Amino acid sequence: MRPSDYELLKLTPLYAAVGKDSIDRLIRDAIVQAAPKGAVLFEEGDEAQFVYVILAGQVGLVAGGSGGAATLIEFFNAGEIFVAPAAILNLRLLVSARVTHDARIVMIAAETFRHAVAHDHALAVAMVAVLAKHWRLLIRQIKDLKLRSTAERLAAYLLTLIPATGGPATLKLAEERKLLAGRLGMTPETLSRAFVQLRKLGVSSRGRQVQIASVRQLRDFCGFDDLV
Repeated sequence: MRPSDYELLKLTPLYAAVGKDSIDRLIRDAIVQAAPKGAVLFEEGDEAQFVYVILAGQVGLVAGGSGGAATLIEFFNAGEIFVAPAAILNLRLLVSARVTHDARIVMIAAETFRHAVAHDHALAVAMVAVLAKHWRLLIRQIKDLKLRSTAERLAAYLLTLIPATGGPATLKLAEERKLLAGRLGMTPETLSRAFVQLRKLGVSSRGRQVQIASVRQLRDFCGFDDLV
């Protein structure tokens, strides 16, 4: 691990939660991988050999369907840890992982991680918090899919990307529209139609650039809340 990698690791919530000694034990035999956009970290059904901590970049978790169809389940960004449940339970992976932005990733051996969780109280508590956060994220996704139309789903997602609660706002989507469509549970064509529907609410877009005339109006449209 480069000194610069370790400095990035110190910025992660995991480091803040468990401290230097626990992290040093955890990464003693870890690998840091530079992964370009499009790289595959693992495939659905593989054995969970590692737990991954993203130092820089972005990774998308992808699930396959019948007939070769696939959809993006979630994005993970710098500072986040993913596929810990499969490693802790020593089960096969439910998703594949594709690098969506050039990344540097710490790969911690699953066996090392399981041993650390069993013997390091701070790490065990930290993982309870991480898994609880992921569970709430999953419930929010389920609520969006079951209770919101495609346009409302898109509006709610855009609102998570901005801090404003009232006036106008401008944002830039981090993901390609095709990937975003999968994350929101729709086809790219449906995503385009959802953007068209939001025009009447003052939402305009060009490529990844999105302008919102009234954040409050968009919040009212999709019944947005600040629960996380």
